Amino acid sequence: MIKIQNLNDKNFKKFGIIICPENKSKIFDVICKEKEKVGWRIGYLILNPQKVKMLEAHPYSMETFEPVKGTSIIIVAENKKPEKFYAFLLDKPVCLYKGTWHAIIALSESIEIKITENLEVDSVFYKLKKPLDIVLE
Repeated sequence: MIKIQNLNDKNFKKFGIIICPENKSKIFDVICKEKEKVGWRIGYLILNPQKVKMLEAHPYSMETFEPVKGTSIIIVAENKKPEKFYAFLLDKPVCLYKGTWHAIIALSESIEIKITENLEVDSVFYKLKKPLDIVLE
């Protein structure tokens, strides 16, 4: 059984950061950044409910997941521990650290998520021992 946690700074800090300004009195705040000069791209993910059979990681790229429509869960695990994953309700935008294992599960009929990442992204995959299937009853 997978326990779905709410996103907060304390329980998500091993995997990335929640995209939210530290100082809300500023009109602009940089939340996450790459120190090297690399190109970037914006993607748009549309998913329907399905079982998750593997986790993905990007060793050299941070990646944002910004919910646009629907209800979804983000599955995450630390770089060296893909078999020890956690599930969070993706109700806020997040930026994953480089190498964080991840997958998205749609709970709504359809979900839409904006993704920002480096222009060139290397991906590695970890096959789960059994597929994850989470549904709302």
